[in-house]
Amino acid sequence: MPRPALLTMLIAVLSVTTIAQNRRGVSWNETDAAAIRALLADGFETSWNNHQPAASATPDKCESGAVFINVTGGWLKGCEAWQRLITPLHAPGGQFYDHTRRHAIEDLQFVRSDVAIAVVRTLDIRRAGVPTAGEETRGLVVVSKRDGRWRLNANQNGRILETPAGNR
Repeated sequence: MPRPALLTMLIAVLSVTTIAQNRRGVSWNETDAAAIRALLADGFETSWNNHQPAASATPDKCESGAVFINVTGGWLKGCEAWQRLITPLHAPGGQFYDHTRRHAIEDLQFVRSDVAIAVVRTLDIRRAGVPTAGEETRGLVVVSKRDGRWRLNANQNGRILETPAGNR
């Protein structure tokens, strides 16, 4: 592609991105953002590190038909299905019994005033207190507000692998 055409395309993409970001900004609400951050902190860190992750998928925090996609591409539909899967993994002898982690919300965007998308990174993953290498993940989370409460609608999680320059 000739350089002038490439430059024109780049300017168009940046303009659309700027307009979209300004449009999202209209829906931004700091109170809702804080509530979403608290919901995600509970699910990605507090309940996980307390080995009670099913507590983050109760009806007040999770839509009944929520979709969960794990790091290996497996998927479940419904909070109860996720609770049944994750509970034994955190029980004594389970794969995550001695597992702790931290999280960081890398991006939070309101699609509408009652729907938001977050990019969440899990980091400082430890097994029995020992840091693990190569297990960090990044996920895309969709939440919606119903009856004044933010609830999880979908969670996709993938392991962070070395990628070509330019990818995060």
